[in-house]
Amino acid sequence: MSLTSLKLRLKLPLNNSLIFIRAFRQPQRSTGPKSQEGEFRTLQLYPTKNNRSGPMKKRTKPQYKEVLPPRYLRMSTDQDWTNVWPTAASFKQSVVPLPITQGYVASDKENKGLPLEKYANAELMKIPNFFHLTPNHIKKHCAAIKKYCTPWPEQLDTDEACDYYLPIKITTYDYLNSTPSIRDSRARVVKVNFKLDQLELDEHARDKFVRLAGDRYNADADELTLTADKCPYRKQNYDYAQYLLTALYFESWKTENWEQERAKNDWQRYFWDESPSRNRLLDVLKASEKDPSSVNTKSLLDRNQKLVEKYRQSISRIHDEGVENELKNLEHYRNDVLSLYNLKL
Repeated sequence: MSLTSLKLRLKLPLNNSLIFIRAFRQPQRSTGPKSQEGEFRTLQLYPTKNNRSGPMKKRTKPQYKEVLPPRYLRMSTDQDWTNVWPTAASFKQSVVPLPITQGYVASDKENKGLPLEKYANAELMKIPNFFHLTPNHIKKHCAAIKKYCTPWPEQLDTDEACDYYLPIKITTYDYLNSTPSIRDSRARVVKVNFKLDQLELDEHARDKFVRLAGDRYNADADELTLTADKCPYRKQNYDYAQYLLTALYFESWKTENWEQERAKNDWQRYFWDESPSRNRLLDVLKASEKDPSSVNTKSLLDRNQKLVEKYRQSISRIHDEGVENELKNLEHYRNDVLSLYNLKL
């Protein structure tokens, strides 16, 4: 009996009764055979000699396969490297038959002051390699995609022809570096270049187009450059550059009411054909004729075409360029005026 209760009733003078209960637990004894370790049995994962049911088996020796030498030692010197390394892969020291070293040596005591060899070299596996882009690889790639290509147009035999038929030049850049990510934020930038004379613009549209473009227009080369880098992806920046070009073109053709109030001095360039300078030049040329009243203006300009063209360019540069190359432009203007009056200094 594991639990025993004892009740004692004591008679006190005040006729009060107290009940004392004592409970205790006797240890349970196992009725089975007693183990050597005590009352807990031992966990036997492997059978002992006494409990083994049969004869002991002899342990067989492991048979290891013969380790072959590295592949680069078994390569022939005239093999096709494109079959050995067909695609981009991490560096494998057993395949590359070159004594490549890589790594930083802190002192002369470390590896005798020499960089680590290719065997078990983690530095060589970190960086990208170009074993899959040898000249023979590129020839094979070109031969594989040749059936999808068309012959080069015969009309595009010169740079001038390419600029005429393909006026817009789109420039993007790809970057390759040894970083954990192949992404580079600089690759999103898209640059669009083209000659402004490739667009069909009149004088008003051209003047407004140049004013809207601002610093993006190079007057010396007559070239417009649009750079898009606001969006995170290249395709988005390309679409944005196309939108800018389209918006600039159609906005330049619009004529607002206030634009009709502009005077000739408000134009960005100097129009010599509509200026008083042209009329004064005609007067000078007519004065040199025997009968100035009977001279035709068109025939007079045709006879003095080279002289008139040089004078027009000189005075136009002075008005358009301003202080830029001012001394040089004034020198050309002085020489043209002297030749116009047949004077020599």
